[in-house]
Parts: sequence; C-alpha cells; structure tokens
Amino acid sequence: MEKKSLFFLMLLIFGTGGSLFAQIGMDLEINRTTFMQFEPVYAKITFRNDTGKALLFGKSPRLQGFLMLEISGVGQTFVSKRPGREISIDGLILGPGEIRSIIIPINEYYDISQADNYKIHAYVAHSMLKKEYKSPDRFFQVEHGAVIWKRTVGIPDIYGHRAQGEERTYEIRTIYENRRRHYYLVVSDEKKVYGVVRLGHQMGYEKLQIEVDMLSRIHVLVPVTPRVFHYLSFSLDGANVNNTFWKTSNTIPQLYRNPKTGIVTRIGGVEAVRGRDFVDPNRGKKPASQILMDEDMANAARNYVPKPKRNQPMFDLGKGLERTVRDN
Repeated sequence: MEKKSLFFLMLLIFGTGGSLFAQIGMDLEINRTTFMQFEPVYAKITFRNDTGKALLFGKSPRLQGFLMLEISGVGQTFVSKRPGREISIDGLILGPGEIRSIIIPINEYYDISQADNYKIHAYVAHSMLKKEYKSPDRFFQVEHGAVIWKRTVGIPDIYGHRAQGEERTYEIRTIYENRRRHYYLVVSDEKKVYGVVRLGHQMGYEKLQIEVDMLSRIHVLVPVTPRVFHYLSFSLDGANVNNTFWKTSNTIPQLYRNPKTGIVTRIGGVEAVRGRDFVDPNRGKKPASQILMDEDMANAARNYVPKPKRNQPMFDLGKGLERTVRDN
C-alpha cells in the first residue's frame, strides 16, 4: 500500500512535464517573543501547497528541495549556522492543497546564545519550483536577565568521580515579557550551561522561597496565586525532580531545611487541584516533542530533528491550537 501511494505521488509530480508555476504559501511563528539566554527557541513553519500538484522532498535530483532559516541580529549581522548542522526535510510530502506544519528547534542549528534582538524568516525551494519562497519576517529577543539570587555549590561524590573543587552555580534570573516579570533557573559552571528553566512569573509582592539541600539540589517554591504555590526541585544537571502544587489551608506551604541533615522538604498546606484551585500554567500548550512532526513524516525522516531534551518548553500554537500538525 505504501509503495502504491508513493508511486501515485511520483506520477503526480513527474506528470507536470516541467516546473510548477504556482506558489508555496509559507508562514513562520515563534513560540514567544522574549527568551532567556540559552533558553530553547522554537519556530513553527507552515507550508501550504498551492501548486495543484503533489510535492515530494527527496534525495533524487528531481525531488531535491531545502528549507533554510535566515536570522540576523542588530545591525543586520547574520547568524551563522552551527558547523555540520543542516535542516533536512527529506521525506516531506505536500499533497495538492495540503497544509502541513513542522517545528524547528532553532538553537540546534543556529547560535543565538548572544543577548540581542533578532529577525528571522524561512526560505523553501524545490527543483520543481521556478523560484524560492519566503515567509514573513518575525522578531524575538534574547536577554541575559537580571540575577536576583545566586549560589555556587559543590558536587557530591555520589555523582561519580569528579575533579577536586568542581562546582556548579545556580542562578535565579528575571526578564520582562509583555510587562510581566518572569523567573528563570539557570544551572551552569565555568564551561557549560546545563539547564535554563522558566519557573513562572511574579505574583504581586509574593517572593520565591529557595533552598539547597545536602545533595546540592535546588528547591524552589513559586507563588502562583495568593494561596497556591508551585513546588519545584532540580538536580545539578537541571533535571526536574519535584513538580507539584500546594495551597494554603490551616498552614502555609513553605520550604524547610533541616539544619542537622541538610534535607529540604516542603511542609504546610494541602495539595492543590489543577483547574479548581488554580489555572494550570500549561493549559493550552503542548510539549514540543508532541508537535515536532506528524507520525508519517517522522517515519520518513527520522534524522530531521534532534531528540527532544528534558525540561523542553511547552509550545503555544495560539489560534487553532487543536489543529494537528497535519491538516487539510
């Protein structure tokens, strides 16, 4: 059945007798407009095939095509691609009139680690098309953020052999987006950034509670509403260990560090219920891994994108959220 379908598509393509004159519609969206330095940035690229024929992106000369991003910073300085990293859309099939979207993890292919204001657009080309097609320009900024809390810790021996004096630094940084102050956890050492995690936004005059335990793990209690708190903890590589919500009852949720053992626990309050006690901060969003590609394209182009990393951001598709990655 798969061979017959592919054969039918090939007939549609080669039956044109030459290049296609109609166009490919393109759009590009960024999941947000402001990012913390080293935070993953995702672009959603949508193709609309208005050629009247099927388009198959493959390796043969007749089917060759490419997708390219062009990113520039302040002063129109173009951002270089990372060495050896090429975006491949081999295996992508666009039927006549079909609309299909894919998600590109921009950081994996381009170095946008510098704090700057960026402009981005995408190009698509195909050997069957007369010209390249370009998406509209989009803009986003990357910021270093303001450090409001910082602590350097040693690495316990339970994590394996390590060089004497090896350390890790936790920072809580803030940036403003749409007039709202957002908190981030940045985990790093002198050579590497291990994790950048968006913790939440400022809630009135409520402050974060932060503790580090005897295993050098960081614990954070983030106010979500005046009565609800988000309890998070992370290991030395930025991996999430705890992720729960608690609300005030007869007691107020807080972090307690045992002065003798160094064990940190969340005490007070009762567990909060999503949708009843608070609005889920991830409502209306999907993990990037769920919308990178649809199943058909994933099977045809397994090397298209890197394996999703832990602590990946939730991607807000905006209008048409319930639309699948592939729709007609």
